[in-house]
Amino acid sequence: MKHLSIRQRLSRALVVAAAAMTAASGLSACGSAGADDGKEVTTIRYQSYAGAVDAFLLADALGEFEGLTLKRVGDITGGPQALQALVSNQTDIGGSAFYGAIAQLVATGAPIKAVIPFYGSNETTNSSLAVLEKSSIRTARDLVGKKIAVNTLGANQEAVLDTWFDQQGLSDAEQERITLVPLPPLNTPEALGSGKVDAAVLSFQSKKQTEQQYPLRTLVTDVDVVGEPYAGGGLTLRTEFIEKNPKTSRQLVEGVAAAIEFIETHSKQEIFDVYFPYLEKEGYGDYIEAIETNFPGTLGVDPKPVIHDEDIQRWVDWLDSRGDIDAKDVKVSDVYTNELNPNA
Repeated sequence: MKHLSIRQRLSRALVVAAAAMTAASGLSACGSAGADDGKEVTTIRYQSYAGAVDAFLLADALGEFEGLTLKRVGDITGGPQALQALVSNQTDIGGSAFYGAIAQLVATGAPIKAVIPFYGSNETTNSSLAVLEKSSIRTARDLVGKKIAVNTLGANQEAVLDTWFDQQGLSDAEQERITLVPLPPLNTPEALGSGKVDAAVLSFQSKKQTEQQYPLRTLVTDVDVVGEPYAGGGLTLRTEFIEKNPKTSRQLVEGVAAAIEFIETHSKQEIFDVYFPYLEKEGYGDYIEAIETNFPGTLGVDPKPVIHDEDIQRWVDWLDSRGDIDAKDVKVSDVYTNELNPNA
């Protein structure tokens, strides 16, 4: 078992806290989770993605959520935060979260399931570990004693980094000396350019934005580490919500599936022609400029995505290797379901 660093203990603490909120929140007693009179919930609380093409909102723009009312309760800043909002009954559908974070929550007893892939990486869109062009850092070992910016702890970016460090032969002791610094993507370019961090994990969009200010050099991409294409995370529902709202749950998943297929089979302009008028109408007009500039034209997933055992098992093994869970205690089938997915 690997020694747990401060960031690993923090990740574990967040998961345990989220699971505790699940037990304490009395989900079955909350009317918003599903009515006891047999009527299904039609007002869906959600968190949006600022500056990105969100398949959930696009589904609404395409008319897939007829009869449902969407109630925005803020923007998503990271998968773990989105999952905490879901398990504590602040939202009804969990914004796209890393499969490993979902598995870790399920291992603590949180009653949630991933229901459809939502983001991934391929040759067109991926995440990269980058440094300034002038940096002397060129290998994984050069990062020992250095600081790396990530969007959040305990999520996809950290998992890929850990996997790469293992592949490159870094010892546990060496990995403990690499500090991950959680930063909002908007703050990362300045932190990298000013030397507050030595490297940064950048999404496709974040890299484009950062390159406008500083020349960069890529050390490795996530598809270099885990192969491509791969689905990194998915949308999540509480099992109790699914049980009480089977029709609504299916409509949500089918709507997102339709939106993903639309994104992956249409040009960027065709997507914008549907999406931008909807954003303006719904008060998201300030998202448009960033989307127009940075959207790569794909979410990095299959046009008809389904969740596979290996999508989950890869990260269950990672969590087990660092001591966050015991893989023997987690059934991959408990982490996800394809029963609502029309592509399955």
